[in-house]
Amino acid sequence: MAAGLLRRAGGPDAQRLRAARIAAKSARTRVQRVYPTPTGCWAEWCVLAAMAMRRSLSHPSLVLFACLFASQAGLLVLSPILVDVAHEFGVSTATAGQLRSISGATGGLTALVLATAARRPGLRELLSLGAALVALGSGLSAAAPSFTVLAAAQAVLGVGIGLLVAVGIAAAGEWPTPSRRPHVLAWAIAGMPAAWIVGMPVVGAVANYGWRAAWLAVPAVAGLIALALLRSRPGDAPSRRSGGAVALWRRPDVARFAGGELLANAAWASVLTYSGALLLESYSTSPAVVALGLGLVAAAMLPGTFTARRRAAHATSGLLAGLTAFQGAAVLALGAVRPGVGVTLALLAVMAFVNGRRSMVASALGMDAAPEDRVAVMSMRAAANQFGYLLGAGVGGLALAAGGFEALGVTLSAMFVTAALIHLPARVRARTPVAQQATA
Repeated sequence: MAAGLLRRAGGPDAQRLRAARIAAKSARTRVQRVYPTPTGCWAEWCVLAAMAMRRSLSHPSLVLFACLFASQAGLLVLSPILVDVAHEFGVSTATAGQLRSISGATGGLTALVLATAARRPGLRELLSLGAALVALGSGLSAAAPSFTVLAAAQAVLGVGIGLLVAVGIAAAGEWPTPSRRPHVLAWAIAGMPAAWIVGMPVVGAVANYGWRAAWLAVPAVAGLIALALLRSRPGDAPSRRSGGAVALWRRPDVARFAGGELLANAAWASVLTYSGALLLESYSTSPAVVALGLGLVAAAMLPGTFTARRRAAHATSGLLAGLTAFQGAAVLALGAVRPGVGVTLALLAVMAFVNGRRSMVASALGMDAAPEDRVAVMSMRAAANQFGYLLGAGVGGLALAAGGFEALGVTLSAMFVTAALIHLPARVRARTPVAQQATA
């Protein structure tokens, strides 16, 4: 009551009371800033933690790692269960291997459409569609009642893989700053061997309950996780290309690059497709042992990828040709020399290490070839990758049926060496302008 009378009086005491109230309120504010109330503290920490988690989950390295993980998860399942699929549907192992030809064909066509399209949705939307199709195709594969339905499911899966591979590598060049591109590219590419490292043991364990469960346990789950991470990122603006939609195909350096990658990816895809059958049929090992061994082999690709970051910043066609030629010599030995499981797995591990370095160098060269449209040139490389699975599964199956694993090794070695020769002229011709410039 006294305070009310003083306020109404409006005298000096009232002014001092108002000043005291203002000072007390200011003091309480300062104390609350330093020692917030428990409710305010927890609320603030929850908001900050949520914001930090959202930033971490939407980081390009993690998102693109998950996308490339999902793309490879859709590929790896078939290798350890190929014999089981063939037995269930009453077809040969070589015929069952053509399932990769189907997914490779649809993936390659998807990448070609993406490379030549005059308008494209944003990168996030394209990657989201790819992740959703990988999950859908995997679910359909698990439920397939016949070989024909399984083949159709693989076609759906191939479209998703084509989108993830093409746009995922391109996004590694678009989303980060230039100084961070090698780092993000390395993490994106690392998602592929990581899928083998994590996925193969899971497939081996789940395959004991049937090959259908493997499709759900690995690629379906990976596709859904990638989709969730992609939706945490802000959207990208749609792109509209200037000039002809197929202008890149008319450039000799880009066309030669795509041709060499087609053959090299075909040979490597055939190694991945038939390596499980090689171990199973040559040494009578169990699917669980094969899956674990191939997972360990894939681990060798990780150091190969990350140790190539500096070389990728100064990639040359000569380096790419050398790595490709090495793969040709290694696969020749793989088909001819098989004294035991350990030696075969060791040779596969060396090839995986070299393939990690080769993927970094090839991706960097491709993006440098057309920095004005990375999506197009990476889509062309993705088309070469997917059509490589089509070509590799077909040619490898024919070689395997005709002459066994020895003929398979010779055939794949010839494909690697031819790819190296295709890449080699670019290195020779690239020296001439440099010499002229130095002379001038």
